[in-house]
Amino acid sequence: MEGYRLNPLLSQEQIASIVQHLAGQISKDYGGRELVLVCILKGAFMFLSDLVRHLKVPVKIDFVRLASYGSGMETSGIIEITKDIEIPIEGKDVLIIEDIIDSGRTLQFLKDRLSLANPLSVKICALLDKKARREVELEADYLGTEVEDVFIVGYGIDFNEDYRHLPEIYYVTSVDRPKQ
Repeated sequence: MEGYRLNPLLSQEQIASIVQHLAGQISKDYGGRELVLVCILKGAFMFLSDLVRHLKVPVKIDFVRLASYGSGMETSGIIEITKDIEIPIEGKDVLIIEDIIDSGRTLQFLKDRLSLANPLSVKICALLDKKARREVELEADYLGTEVEDVFIVGYGIDFNEDYRHLPEIYYVTSVDRPKQ
């Protein structure tokens, strides 16, 4: 990302603390129940992996991949499922695992879609929330932390498939270049 700077937002230690706290809440709330975690690919996979290691309840894990198409930076609002869940969720508690809640449109679409399968419940666990970008009324049932309206990379979150490998979370700013 030439011409841009990565600025630390959350350290490995801060992320670990958030994940452990969320895992504690989820374990308490779902003790003795059958829980299915549905991870939204690709950005939330690292969060899911760390979260699962700290849960004290048995879980089943599945994945979805969603795409919204449009021109340039704007979405058309049409959301397509490119990989659907495979585990039956009827009568089960479902927890959607998401990296960042932004507009909320994709997450609302998924929550509504999963609800059609008659689960016992459908809740949301998100690592980050950019409330300033929200376009629909949607709140996470389990939330790591709110963040400002900045572009974020690292810890599974990418820019053009790069930066997922970073163990910390950064926000991106442009670098002023000297005039030539």
